[in-house]
Amino acid sequence: MTDYSTSSEAKIETPEGVTLITFPARNHSPLIEWEYPEFQCLCPVSERHDQGVITIQYKPKEKILESKSVRDYLMMWRNKKNWQEYITEEIANLLFSACEPDWLIVTINWSSRGGIIAKTTSKRGDTPS
Repeated sequence: MTDYSTSSEAKIETPEGVTLITFPARNHSPLIEWEYPEFQCLCPVSERHDQGVITIQYKPKEKILESKSVRDYLMMWRNKKNWQEYITEEIANLLFSACEPDWLIVTINWSSRGGIIAKTTSKRGDTPS
């Protein structure tokens, strides 16, 4: 069994060298929703893979995110050590700053670990109710 007594000292990592590509919205502002079913990262203590389905929803203003660059960014998390609870915030911050939408919601439905199924959500901007 993994000893989590030193978890407050665990080293966390985030992807480096991220390039997110955007293109002009040109007066188009559809509600965009993507689902990436293969999201993975590492627990910073046990180094076991955490897996989940990530859903990204946003309402663009001036810029639209190019989906392949977002997918490539999400794939960069695969061997990064970080807490589930932090990762959703990190992703939301980066995507929001890259495209500056009206609003953005990032949700990760995590696969069961130790009998607990977690769901983490981060919202940015004036999100709908």
